[in-house]
Amino acid sequence: MKGLMSLYKKELKEQLRTNRIIIVAGVFLFFGISLPLMTRYLPEILEMSGAIDVGSVLPPPTAIQSLAGYVSNMLQLGTLMIILVAMGAIAKERESGTAALVLSKPVDYSAFVVAKFKAVGLTTLIGVILGWLVCWGYTVILFEETPALGFLYQNVLMLAYLSLAIAVTMLFSSFFRSQLAAGALGLVTIVVLSLASNLPWVGKYLPGELISWGNSLLMGESADAAWWAVVVTIALIVFSLFLAWTILKRKEV
Repeated sequence: MKGLMSLYKKELKEQLRTNRIIIVAGVFLFFGISLPLMTRYLPEILEMSGAIDVGSVLPPPTAIQSLAGYVSNMLQLGTLMIILVAMGAIAKERESGTAALVLSKPVDYSAFVVAKFKAVGLTTLIGVILGWLVCWGYTVILFEETPALGFLYQNVLMLAYLSLAIAVTMLFSSFFRSQLAAGALGLVTIVVLSLASNLPWVGKYLPGELISWGNSLLMGESADAAWWAVVVTIALIVFSLFLAWTILKRKEV
């Protein structure tokens, strides 16, 4: 891919200049710190306030609840945040005319798309790693037994899920000049894929199955490995980037 490294460096500088890396990392860190603290101390706070006798209603909080709560929140808010970051990746540059200027140079359209995907992907990876480390560390401090390996696997699967959100949003970003349209359709597509995982027969092959598998790994439950869901997720990422490249070549930039 001609010009890939140059474009990738440009995109990384853009991520830094616009503080996107700091914002994404900050959100993951915030929930990585706050969820274990909330899980551990919220029942005590409620009981001290006299609002409810927590001990008679709920079982004591556990490390599993802390880690699962973090991932559940980040799969929702993290997906939305990543879509907001990715929705202007191509649409914004098409709208401003920057894309036409860049693509008039000796660079491949495929390099243009892949560089943007890699840059947003690196921003996401940094956020996931920081959130994973901080959440696990705080949970170790606050609770006795903390499943390290299962939580690691769950975060890897979450990263794959978020990578799909990036690729799908970039696909729509290449089709529309409107960032809002790209973000809205990217979010709708991810939600539909997630809901479709509840369908019989085909659901276990769809990306939403990654979430169920991750929860099973975290809890140490015996469950069928969702490798086909991993394969389908990777295939959808590649296909989305391929379509984005194809659309850019055929449309007026």
